[in-house]
Amino acid sequence: MVRIRKIVGLFGLAVLCAALPSFATDIKDYAGVNCAAAHSNNTYSLLNHYFLNTTSAGAIRAICPVVRDRVSASNGPTATMRVHDASSTEGILCNWISMSGDGTSLSVMFDDTTAAQTGDVTLSFSAPTSGTAARDHYFFSCLLPQNSRIYSYRVVENDQTD
Repeated sequence: MVRIRKIVGLFGLAVLCAALPSFATDIKDYAGVNCAAAHSNNTYSLLNHYFLNTTSAGAIRAICPVVRDRVSASNGPTATMRVHDASSTEGILCNWISMSGDGTSLSVMFDDTTAAQTGDVTLSFSAPTSGTAARDHYFFSCLLPQNSRIYSYRVVENDQTD
């Protein structure tokens, strides 16, 4: 009888531990095909799992969504974006944005390529200093020159998630 209690007790402890919030780093990788043009009159392509600006009118804005875990911390996640800058005269300009549940901008982190920095580039974004309340959310907003692309983006949550 004592042995059965020990087994049941150990099983209960295992179930309890599994139900506790995780403290491990949570990394999410997204393909560029998750992004969409901010305006319907822009032309773009979702070839080979990346977002490609195919408009002849120049730069377009791409919006890239992020699925957010609830985080118990004062800072949000860090992020990177892998892009290809095809223009030798314009850079790719990206913002990593946190918004409140009611649509108020809370924090904007910025990175870009320079006009001389063509080819494949990784953009890096530090963690927003606000935007971790229950309904806050994140996304990328990028201005892409013609024939430039977003290959992928990564979001790293280092804090406790549910």
